[in-house]
Amino acid sequence: MEDQNEAFDSVFGAREWTAEELSAEFNKVLQELGWAPIDLAERLMALGDYRPHKTILRGIHRATEGQIKVPGELMALIKQEIHYKRRLKRAYGNLEWTQLGDGSWTTKAEDFIITLLPQTKKRWKVHMTHVITGYSPSWPRWQDSLQAAKDTAFLTLDGAMNWLLEYEQQQAEDRQQRPRRAINLDD
Repeated sequence: MEDQNEAFDSVFGAREWTAEELSAEFNKVLQELGWAPIDLAERLMALGDYRPHKTILRGIHRATEGQIKVPGELMALIKQEIHYKRRLKRAYGNLEWTQLGDGSWTTKAEDFIITLLPQTKKRWKVHMTHVITGYSPSWPRWQDSLQAAKDTAFLTLDGAMNWLLEYEQQQAEDRQQRPRRAINLDD
């Protein structure tokens, strides 16, 4: 049993972290993600955090400022988001983007047309449409760089594919629950 505890401590550290140390690590990971606190709050809501937006954002701000210890679950989540971002970049980072006449960039991935639209102050808006169903996920907030827009597009693409899969599964379940009607061939 002691060997397990030593292995655990070697991975996660045996010492007690201070709020300031956790805040510094938290801010470092947020910076690597390229996220502001509002981006993390929106991601948490998209993943199912049911608390009011202002409550989530207030907690994130307090964590970034070292006013509270960053909850372990939140630290684990943002570190997982780093792995997720890297995985998405490996999967979609080599897409061929084409610049259109209006300055926007477009590509196709997983039956979605993705378009990055230039906005004022060098910001970008991510838009995508599923070519088969016409489904278009909610547009994320404007991004501050073309690279940030691409990263956000990959995250939005993955979420859209998951939504379509869940929608198809729900439709299949609904079809199975409907009673079948017999066809009267004598009429």
